[in-house]
Amino acid sequence: MNTPATSLVGPLGSTIHVLRADAATIAELAAVDWSRHFGRVSLDPARGLVTLMSPSRLHDDLSVILEDIVDLAADAFGRTSKGIRSTRLRPRGDPPGTGLEPDCAFYVGERAERYRAALMEGNAAADAFVDDLGPDLVVEVEVTHADKGKIERYAALGAREFWQIRGRRGDRVVAVDFFALQSDEPPRPLAASVVLPGLTPDDVCEAIEPVRFSRTVTERMQAVARIVRRRREASMQVREEDPPPYTATGQRGENAPAETRS
Repeated sequence: MNTPATSLVGPLGSTIHVLRADAATIAELAAVDWSRHFGRVSLDPARGLVTLMSPSRLHDDLSVILEDIVDLAADAFGRTSKGIRSTRLRPRGDPPGTGLEPDCAFYVGERAERYRAALMEGNAAADAFVDDLGPDLVVEVEVTHADKGKIERYAALGAREFWQIRGRRGDRVVAVDFFALQSDEPPRPLAASVVLPGLTPDDVCEAIEPVRFSRTVTERMQAVARIVRRRREASMQVREEDPPPYTATGQRGENAPAETRS
């Protein structure tokens, strides 16, 4: 190891250890079954970093809740979703066992259908699919200064969108940020999701407690479906109240504001 390990406690109470090592050492460490001792593991040979996390109960609770929200929202929008949970994501050419473990990650829509087809072929085809194509959506529920650069690495792996959950142990209020990802550009904040069209960070925040305290799967489904339905209705109302002043032929629309009519 090049430098002593750094230990810290995350805002949700998780314990995180960060170690530095050369690429060859990290490749050797990848052969160890770290999951027996740590819930989340990142082995990054390119940056020479080993990050080991023991998630708090709140961290794991929010991870499961967000997984439910994404799956249920995708269903309400009529989109296929396939979660890959904390499958380790690594750049092509990096040693097996290295890479990032998101709290949850998903293929949505067309990529989900292709991943489903790969799953039907067998584990080898599914593993190859994940190695070749990043997820549509990655969710992290506890981000610390030890995760600097992680969002850019998800972008480089082909992820399209990143959700970050911000909260503190002892506080029931959480905040959510959405970012659009492209490998050749900085992360761009989003007012609404592209992967789950129209869903906003406030919608996700609103869904967290009803999903957390639901007693049945039906209650969880209804809680998320209400939010999706309201978002759709609001979107339709905006389109109806704000029609374009011109048609595709260049003529003024019938419903254009009065001052634009001749």
